[in-house]
Amino acid sequence: MKVANLKAVVLRNPENVLFMTGYWPVTGWSIFDLRDDGRSRLLIPKSELEFVDENSVDEVVTMPGESLDEVYDPYKHIREFLQGLGVSGGSKVGAELSMETLATIHTGAELSFMGNKTLNILRERTGYELVDLSDALHRLRMVKTENEMMKISKACRIASIGLRSGLESLREGMTEAELAATIECGVNSNGIGYEGTRLARGFAYVMSGQNGSKASFPFNVSSTKRIKSGESILIELNVQADGFWADLTRTWFIGRPPEELRKCYEAVRTANDEAIKHIRDGVPVKELDAVARKVISATGLGSRFNHRLGHGIGFRLHEPPSIHPASNEIIRENMTFTIEPGVYDRGYGIRIEDVVVARRSGPERLSAAQEFTL
Repeated sequence: MKVANLKAVVLRNPENVLFMTGYWPVTGWSIFDLRDDGRSRLLIPKSELEFVDENSVDEVVTMPGESLDEVYDPYKHIREFLQGLGVSGGSKVGAELSMETLATIHTGAELSFMGNKTLNILRERTGYELVDLSDALHRLRMVKTENEMMKISKACRIASIGLRSGLESLREGMTEAELAATIECGVNSNGIGYEGTRLARGFAYVMSGQNGSKASFPFNVSSTKRIKSGESILIELNVQADGFWADLTRTWFIGRPPEELRKCYEAVRTANDEAIKHIRDGVPVKELDAVARKVISATGLGSRFNHRLGHGIGFRLHEPPSIHPASNEIIRENMTFTIEPGVYDRGYGIRIEDVVVARRSGPERLSAAQEFTL
C-alpha cells in the first residue's frame, strides 16, 4: 500500500477474503477493507457470523439476509459499507481488477466475486482512483504462514483418504466414472469433520489406457470406459478443505503392466523424487523443471513430457509461481507448490503429482508417499 500510495484496499473475491482474515465466505457476499492507518473492516451476511473469528479484523459489519418484505438486494448494504470507508475523494484505492480466474466458494455452485457493479459503487460519489492490486496479492499469497501450510497439509491428508478408498475398490471392469465416484465419496464422507474440517469436497478424474494420453490437457474427464488389467490408470484428484486446496495425481495398474509402461512409471517416479530433493530457498524454478526433465529425457521419453513441472497451490488450485522452464521465479522459503512430471503417448498417460513446501531445512512433501508401487 505504501509503495502504490494507496489510502485503502477493498477486496471481495472469496479467496482474498480468506487470505486476509482466515474467514472463508460461504455465499461470497463479503467485503474486506483495510485503510492506510491499519484499521480493517469486514462486511458479511449475518448468517455467516459464526464462521468469523472477530479478532481477525477491527470491525465486523453484518448485513441481513433475504426476507419476504422486499426482493433481496445485497448491493444496498455494500453501498452503505463502502461509503463508510472514510477515505477522501480522489484517493487511490486498491482492488482486484484483473483476477479473472477464481477459486470456488463454500457452496461451490455459484461464485460471487468483485465485478463491475461493486466497482461502480466504489467509484460513484467518491472519485476514487482504482488501482489493480491483483499481482501484488498473488505475490503475497505465494509464501504461506505456518497456519496456512497446516491447512494445505490437512487437505492433502484428506486427499490421501479418498485415494485409499479408490485403491481398495479398484477392480478390472469398473468404469472410470465409478472409480472417480468412489474416490470422491471417500473424500466427502471422511473429510468432513476430519481434524475439525467443516467442509471437504473432492473432484476426481480417472483416465485409463488411451484416455490417459489426454491427461496433459488443461481439462480432465472421466468416462464410461471400463478399466482393463495391465493398462495405466491415471487419477487426478483435486481436494478443497475449508477453502484450502490439495492437488494429487497417482498412476495405478491392475496386474503387472507391460515393460514399456513399467519403465515409463519408474522414470516419472524418479523425476518426481529428484526434483523434490532439489527444492530449497533461492533456487530458480526453471532449475527444478530442468532436473525432472533431464531424468525423463535420459530414458528417451523427453518429448512425451509436454507440460510444466508444477504450479503454486493453496488459496486456489492453480496459482503462482509457475514451475516452468521459461519462468524467472525464484523458490522462497514457505512457498507451496506441486511437482508433477508426466509422460503421455497414444495408449497411456502416467503422472505422479505431490504438493510440497520449501522449508529452510529443505523440501517437505505435504502429500502422502506413493499409494502404489510396482
